[in-house]
Amino acid sequence: MEPLLISRKKQCDGRARRIPTQLWLVTSPNRGCIKIEVQTGIDWISALPDSLIVQILSMLPIVDAWTTTILSKLWQNLWTCIHNLNCYRSKTDWSDNRFISFMDNALPLLTSSKIESFTLHLRPNLALSNYSHKLDKWLEIVLKKGVEDFELDVWHCSVPFGFYLDSDVYRLPQDLCSSSSILKLNCQYCRIPEDCILNWTSLKSLTLSCMLIREEHMEQITSNCHQLESLKLCNFCGFHRLHLTSPKCTRLELIDHTHPVDYMRGDCYFEIVAPYVQHLRISGDFDGVENRLGDLSSLIHADLTCYLYDYDVDDKIDKTIVKDHLTSIACAKELIISPWYIEVSLHFMSFYANMNIYSVWQKEDVLLPLLECKQLTINSWIKNYTFLGIANLLRSTPCLENLTIILPEELDGIMFGIGFFSKDMWDQSCAALETAFYNERHGLMDVLGDKYTNIFKCSLQNLKNLKVILQWTPCLVDDPPELTKLMNSLLEHAKNLEKLIIVHEDYFKRIENLLALLRVSNSTVVVSVESC
Repeated sequence: MEPLLISRKKQCDGRARRIPTQLWLVTSPNRGCIKIEVQTGIDWISALPDSLIVQILSMLPIVDAWTTTILSKLWQNLWTCIHNLNCYRSKTDWSDNRFISFMDNALPLLTSSKIESFTLHLRPNLALSNYSHKLDKWLEIVLKKGVEDFELDVWHCSVPFGFYLDSDVYRLPQDLCSSSSILKLNCQYCRIPEDCILNWTSLKSLTLSCMLIREEHMEQITSNCHQLESLKLCNFCGFHRLHLTSPKCTRLELIDHTHPVDYMRGDCYFEIVAPYVQHLRISGDFDGVENRLGDLSSLIHADLTCYLYDYDVDDKIDKTIVKDHLTSIACAKELIISPWYIEVSLHFMSFYANMNIYSVWQKEDVLLPLLECKQLTINSWIKNYTFLGIANLLRSTPCLENLTIILPEELDGIMFGIGFFSKDMWDQSCAALETAFYNERHGLMDVLGDKYTNIFKCSLQNLKNLKVILQWTPCLVDDPPELTKLMNSLLEHAKNLEKLIIVHEDYFKRIENLLALLRVSNSTVVVSVESC
């Protein structure tokens, strides 16, 4: 039988919406004639409560939320109730002028009394100085609505790292710098005016990237932001003192220090004192920066994957820098270390190249401070030259239970763990330093001879878990012999080793080679093979 087309009304949030249905008469041998009502062509989204529709629209970029006005009259005003403003010029095919004009007209139409988050990403091909008053007006609107999560990425500059210049960088308005509603703030490529006072009384998380931060402004951040829990600085410079004394601030991240245009080598330094910070990360390029670590007595996790400066083998090395850093983070239970610390620690030993290795360990200027760390991650290529540095580091971690060794993939000119430092650069540095050792008093490496397996003796008594992450490139056919030697040494002297984890990228031959080394282990080891 043909279906009978009928219609009914569904009440939703006070509005009647006609939803077509079809009525089918079906004959059943047991039950006779049965009526079945099937709804067709239903506008399920329009049938949702307005509050739920607004919640969905709030997750979209503001331009996409606005385009829903074309759906029907019922949708014409729903977008004005959104409480999250995601403003991305890059996610439209509009010109800069059209996007700016849209923002000028759209923001005043918003009816929500509370804006939870505001994100503005604008990389215009036009002079920001001509439009800064418009940006000020946009920020004024959202700040009056008590915005809590604020992200600003506005940049127009053709000069690399030109955000330190006074040319065409957006200057943060005082209303933003003293907002009492913001809980999370992320600013990039902006400038804090000299006469501006930073006073975020409710701020809990602060991220500043590609910005010049003056000494007085850093002091205002540390003294006026009493609720601050997390501070992250990327591509920064300008200040010399970072004293976080608030008990609430437990996380500090410093990534890539950038020198100002008028930088003079030797002038750049800063001191960190953060007695309540539990998670510290200093990562990336800190070339030419004297980084002084003070009181970090509450540390739990420390990530020191930074590269502090370039030097030739004949340059003078400040031997105290590694010891000072490791002394400051000695209480951390988890430690991630970069090859730079291993490389510099090797210079401690170069002056005793004619001595037996066990005598060298006893020298006061060779010994590293004892660390409380139970979990250590070493991100480094393994060379003959690095054996002594790794061994020296392991001797200073008597409580070590978990060791992770990451062998990065070869990406020339690409960042791997410690900034722009490729494997070729690492190989050249190691080769030059190995040559220096060989040439000095018969060479410390010659003194070692074939005793690589013995340098880890008494260093791995508490090691329970060993994890090796292999990130090889296809051009590497065989395992480097240095890796084999290292693994052989670790497995032989880790008397209490319980588990070996190998993380790989489908290089089964290398896994077989590593598993074959288990025969030297003095304990029963559970092996787990995982894929990257």
